[in-house]
Amino acid sequence: MPHMSEPPPDALAGFQIDPDEGLALVRMKGTLSGEDMLEISRTVHAHPDWQDGFDAIWDCSRVRAHVVAPEDVPPIIEEEASTGAGRDLLIESRAVGESQISRLLAAWCRREGKPARVYPSLEAALDSLGRTELPASLQTEA
Repeated sequence: MPHMSEPPPDALAGFQIDPDEGLALVRMKGTLSGEDMLEISRTVHAHPDWQDGFDAIWDCSRVRAHVVAPEDVPPIIEEEASTGAGRDLLIESRAVGESQISRLLAAWCRREGKPARVYPSLEAALDSLGRTELPASLQTEA
């Protein structure tokens, strides 16, 4: 049974993990700092339903701004790279100019051997996983 979490930082709208599908959906919103990104990542990866190697969809479509300093990036990449071969799929922010942060993080993850890509929509991310829709267990808004 998938677990729905209460969001710790304000920038986390919520997340759901379906262990049977090996998939997490993480929704973020508002202004997202580097510290928020790291805390959100650690929160998801520490959850009892999470297993290294799961795929994760990081939905940044409701993020208005990324506030990330250069020194924030290495710990985020280290955290993501430590979670096995599962794919990280980042959905771009709709805010003008904000997709560049997602592209940078995905490129750094790939450099560390972690499969990561950026997509313009949830549908495009799902298509890359060979899915036409989210599993029913993840269709409820987190």
